[in-house]
Amino acid sequence: MRLSAQAKMGFYPTPALVVSLISDILIRDCKGTIRLLDPCAGEGHAINHIGESLKGETYGIELDKDRGKIARENLTQCLITDYENTRISNQAFSLLYLNPPYDWSLKNDEVSAGERYERTFLRNTIKYLISNGILVYLIPQSRLDKVIAEILSYRFKDVRVFRFPDEEYRSFKQVVIFGVLKKRPEPDDELARYLINVGQGQTIIPSLDNADCRYTLPLSPLVKNFLFRTTQIDPEELALEIEHHGLRGKIDGMVSPLSLSERIKPIMPLRHGHLAQLLACGMMNGVVFDKEGYNPLLVKGITKKVVDIRREHEDGKERVIETERIVITINAINEKGELITIT
Repeated sequence: MRLSAQAKMGFYPTPALVVSLISDILIRDCKGTIRLLDPCAGEGHAINHIGESLKGETYGIELDKDRGKIARENLTQCLITDYENTRISNQAFSLLYLNPPYDWSLKNDEVSAGERYERTFLRNTIKYLISNGILVYLIPQSRLDKVIAEILSYRFKDVRVFRFPDEEYRSFKQVVIFGVLKKRPEPDDELARYLINVGQGQTIIPSLDNADCRYTLPLSPLVKNFLFRTTQIDPEELALEIEHHGLRGKIDGMVSPLSLSERIKPIMPLRHGHLAQLLACGMMNGVVFDKEGYNPLLVKGITKKVVDIRREHEDGKERVIETERIVITINAINEKGELITIT
């Protein structure tokens, strides 16, 4: 759990017992892809535990660099950035595991307190869930106010609230809220009143270790261009990307052409005439070597059409005859820089 950004920089890992009990409530009933998202991943242990239980793909976002590096080892993918600096496919995840920092966001002046993170994260990350996707939302009971109650009742159905087991609840009085995302948002005044009463401590809440319900995760959709990346440049990610997909590799591919056997695979063996044609039409442009792999030549084949014009005079009349022909030129430069031209 996370409680107040002023203490331990706001990071409190969710107790292992709580994670295990949450995992027991979540099930899947068919094969296929299931994506799980934790936009406040910490070191990734919670969503990793749930993901292993569900055999799902785990995605996380973590602002702290050190925790983010650990999360990358635990999750399918983790972005080390603020969740607002990301590009993520909407309606692409089966589960949203939301344990936001229990603190205030800052306004634009970076001094005045803005909205509480519990509200901000909930409002801004629901869009990543698919219809009938499952929300797991961990907050202090007292933070379940009218605004959050209205968001939950408007967007979710089959909502259940459980408090942490006694020992864990004693520390920060936290609750876990489960819900299923509605296909169409609509008000539910009765649910809103219930949630408000929970937040005000006017309703008895069952303990998570006595939960009598199960939530089945739907399969995640096949997204053609699935997005999960940061809008900022991560130096470490950039270095890794350059190493595997940098410009150098493309340049090498351009100046170091593939061998003839890699470029084309003829049905029958090539004869000398065929090789000459390949040279002439440019199929073997680039560096070629002799049979022993020495004496490189930089080869460029050129084929162009020229028109020969011939004039004939007969009985005082002129006849112009145009004849088209193909001119083949093969230019080669050896190691000494000498130009060799074959026409």
